Amino acid sequence: MAGPPHEPLTLKREHFASLYEENFTDIYAYVLRRVGTVEVSDVVQDVFATAWRSAARMPEAPQDRLWLYGIARRAVQHSQRSLFRRGRLQHRLEAEPNEATGPTRIADQLDLRLARAVGHLRPKDQEVLRLILWDQIDRSDVAVILACSTNAVDVRFHRALRRLRARFAITQATDGVGCDPKPAPEY
Repeated sequence: MAGPPHEPLTLKREHFASLYEENFTDIYAYVLRRVGTVEVSDVVQDVFATAWRSAARMPEAPQDRLWLYGIARRAVQHSQRSLFRRGRLQHRLEAEPNEATGPTRIADQLDLRLARAVGHLRPKDQEVLRLILWDQIDRSDVAVILACSTNAVDVRFHRALRRLRARFAITQATDGVGCDPKPAPEY
């Protein structure tokens, strides 16, 4: 006598649950080595969602593990193609003229180079510049934040500004963009 009609579905669920429990860590590690930490969760989720949708074609053990790795391999390839296409699209969009006017586009480039130049400075220089210029905090308040005198803040700020100008000139020369930025105001 045959069992109820839902019995094969129950067996497939149990088989899938077992396959998931036994292989999740290995599949996660496999995907992580190929796509990195940013996309690993999404790709692993795709692997098991695809496996679930394809449960009717799931082979019996031990071939089921290899079948799952095949799904993981295709999911990784799909993720890598998507990442490549996104990169190409981003590159094309950056190269195309947009609705922004010329000065805005140049300002964006200057902002990017300035951020890169600041990133090359020592952490203490970055901190004093960001507090005074970006956050627009008064020097006496910066002195309290940094636990030093206002004179020390002035000295640090001027030295950091001098280093930033030098670093920005290097960044500008290596970027090859011929736009001279307006010098920062002297404080």
